Amino acid sequence: MVDDAERVVVRPTNFLNSLARAPRNRSRKTLDLYAHRIVVLCRFLEDHPVYGQIPVDEALTVMGLPLIDEFYRECQARGLGASSVRGHEVVVKLLLTWLTSEEAGRAREAPLYSTARTPTPLKRVPRYMVVPEVTVLLKGMHWEMQRLVTHFIFDTGLRVSEVPRVLQSDLPNVEHYDASQMYFPLLVRGSKGRGGETKERYTIISRPMLMRVRRYHSSRTYFTNHDWPASRKPAFLNTYGDALLESAIQSFIDDAKRRTGLLNASPHRLRHGTAYSVLRSEHGKTLLDNLLILQRVLGHSDISTTEIYTHIPAPVLQRMTTTHGAADNRFRFEEAQKLFDETFLPEKKQRPVRRIGVQQ
Repeated sequence: MVDDAERVVVRPTNFLNSLARAPRNRSRKTLDLYAHRIVVLCRFLEDHPVYGQIPVDEALTVMGLPLIDEFYRECQARGLGASSVRGHEVVVKLLLTWLTSEEAGRAREAPLYSTARTPTPLKRVPRYMVVPEVTVLLKGMHWEMQRLVTHFIFDTGLRVSEVPRVLQSDLPNVEHYDASQMYFPLLVRGSKGRGGETKERYTIISRPMLMRVRRYHSSRTYFTNHDWPASRKPAFLNTYGDALLESAIQSFIDDAKRRTGLLNASPHRLRHGTAYSVLRSEHGKTLLDNLLILQRVLGHSDISTTEIYTHIPAPVLQRMTTTHGAADNRFRFEEAQKLFDETFLPEKKQRPVRRIGVQQ
C-alpha cells in the first residue's frame, strides 16, 4: 500500500499481512474488503488539512476520537448506509487495536475506544426470491443447463462461488436410498478461506433436483464429454466442455433478469430464497429446528449469522393452518418438482422470452 507520494504505508500494509497470517479463517474476498476500507481511511488522512501534513503511518499513531468521528461523518456524507459505515468502523478498530500489539511495535499505548461510535444499522429483512419469481427467471433463460444451475442454487442454497466446485461424483445416488426419501445429503466444498483451503459441509438436495441433474448428465453434450476423469468431472460444464465458471453463472442470471424484468434477481437472493423455503419447510418440528438446519445448509459458522432470517415477519414464516387446525406444511420437494415441471424445456422446444408487463 502506497500514499500519494508513492511512499509505502508500512503499518496498514503490515496489519493486512497480519490478518492474512492469522489463525482465523478469513476469505480472500474479506481481506480484499478490509484492504479497501483501510485505503479509504488512509486517503482521508492524506487529504486532511491538519493530519495530511504528516505521513499516514505517523497520523495513525496520534489520531484521536474527534478525528475518528470526523472520518465516520465523512463516510456518511458520501452516502454510505449505516451497515457500510459500521463495517468501516469494524476494520478501523481492528487496525487501531493491532497498533497496540507487540507485532506492531506498540505504536499506540492502548486501544482508542471500545464501544461503537457509529449508528446502529437497522436489521433489514433479507431480500429473497420465491418460487413464482424463480419460475419466471428460469423461463427467461435460453438453455436447460442455465435453468438447471439456477434451480440448483435455489434448491441447495449454495453460494455462486461454490457451484463450480461440485463434482458429478459428489451427487448422491438415489438408488442407494429408500424410494420414499425426498431429500439427500450433498457434499459442498465451501468458499475458499485463508491459504486457499476450502471448508467442507453438507447441504440438502431434493429428489426432483437430482432427477433434473441426472437428465442433464444423460444428455449427449455432457455424457459424451470424456475430457475429464470420472472422479474429477464437474457436475456442470459449459458449451465447450470446460468447467462452468462463477462469472458465467452470474452473467446468464443477469441476462435473464434483464429479459424478464426481475430486477431483484441475483444468485445471492436465490440463496436467501433457499433460507426462506427451509424456514417454512417440514424439515423441523419448530422454527428453531429449521433455523439450526438452515445454519448447516448455508454453511454459517455462527448461528448469529443465520438469525438474520428471523427478522422475516412471523406471519410470513409461520405454518398456515387450515380450518380444521391441521398444519399446512410447505414440502420443499413439491416446490422443486413444480419448478422442474414448469421450466424444463428441451432446447428445440424453447419458448420465446416475454418481458413482464410487455405484450409481444
